[in-house]
Amino acid sequence: MKVTKNNLDDHLKKSLENIYVINCTESILIDECLESIYAKAKELNFTKKDTYIVDARTNWDFLTSNSSNLDLFGSKRIVEIKLLESGPGIKGSNSLKEYSKKPEPNTLLTVIVKPEKRWPNQYIDSAWIKSLEKYGVLTDVKAMSLSSATIWISNKSREQNINITREAANFLAQQTEGNLMASLQELRKLPLLYPSEEIDIEKIKKSIANSSKYTVWDFSNAFIARNNKKAVRILESLKAEGTPEPLVLNALFKGLEREFKMSKTKSKNKEEILKAFKKIALIDSCIKGFNKQDPWLGIRELTLSF
Repeated sequence: MKVTKNNLDDHLKKSLENIYVINCTESILIDECLESIYAKAKELNFTKKDTYIVDARTNWDFLTSNSSNLDLFGSKRIVEIKLLESGPGIKGSNSLKEYSKKPEPNTLLTVIVKPEKRWPNQYIDSAWIKSLEKYGVLTDVKAMSLSSATIWISNKSREQNINITREAANFLAQQTEGNLMASLQELRKLPLLYPSEEIDIEKIKKSIANSSKYTVWDFSNAFIARNNKKAVRILESLKAEGTPEPLVLNALFKGLEREFKMSKTKSKNKEEILKAFKKIALIDSCIKGFNKQDPWLGIRELTLSF
């Protein structure tokens, strides 16, 4: 079945299905969907989460491995699959179609599909997505217009007790060109600059003009360039400013994904990136509360070891 992002919370109040697919080009909107799904899963005693970042070459045996042991002890697990832009490939497509017909009862499968922004519908008509939608839930999140981004900024501000005018929210959406990660990063600064004050358009202009010397993309670029000292210096600056860990991690993932696509087949660099993806998945699970390591420490260690 299809469930819109706006209706996802209402759906989850009634039930939790075994399969969820999120098709979206915007990382923050994906995280918002997953946050709702995993909050419901925790209520139902799903205590273990494994994340797999996959491409066309992946061995898909993990979909069914350990299921007998989990059933034996009554354990419940979350299997999170993040697809690279290359898609699941023929083997992955077949594995997903077969699994969807008979999902494990004690397993929650989430499949994150992040197509290129140029082609937001590049996978939506695929047979494997149709099968997952038939036996589970598909949330297809469309790209935001300027007006939608303005509403998102206003709603996010209210969640964080930031009093921002509609005009200021619209200006921020325009300046960040609908990039929600950049918008959120700007919003996080406002309580520090203007505690307990209404944020009008003049204040948001000053905030943007006085933006930090470094951004999450500066960190990602330094990381990819293997400039460890610079990357760590930027990371510490972002941490000191209160930049949310998911913003840093998403920028890092996107940079590595771009580098992965440019790497030659079976190159050493490609293998190192795949290892980095696994570490990112672990850090992501720490942010979501499924592991206890400090996410900032995990990002720092990954930066120094890459």
